[in-house]
Amino acid sequence: MRPRAMFAAIVLSVAPLVCLAGEEAGQPQLSCIKDITYSHEFLAKYPKAGAACREVAMKDGTKWVRFEAEVTRIKGNQLTANFLDKYENSVAKLTFQADPSATLEVDGKEIPYKRLRGGDHLSVWMPESKVGFYSAPGSLHNQQLSLVRDESAQR
Repeated sequence: MRPRAMFAAIVLSVAPLVCLAGEEAGQPQLSCIKDITYSHEFLAKYPKAGAACREVAMKDGTKWVRFEAEVTRIKGNQLTANFLDKYENSVAKLTFQADPSATLEVDGKEIPYKRLRGGDHLSVWMPESKVGFYSAPGSLHNQQLSLVRDESAQR
């Protein structure tokens, strides 16, 4: 069998398994490429956002996009983090005001804000319908991280 034909046969035989692995509890996995639409306002501020998308999830009828950010500085209730693309390159550096009683997802675990340290990797969520950053999908009213400074525009 020719190498191209063999490659095509392998891809076609594995494709259904990949699709099944991407589905969780009957819900198809959403794609960062085709299932999320960023607003013009958001893309004007963060043109590399598409490269930083790690996951898209549906929560309470709203699509949420997950970004990963590495904590670079914590001072009082302010948190500075580099938003990273899938190759760990910084695409934006943002500083947030966080509620001291907030919990954030770090390396897949919920931890209190006061336990954050430099180098921690946060998951930060944004709803498709609104520009804003949140600690978890579906938390439009209680876990918003208020943007204080955008240092990525100064780069």
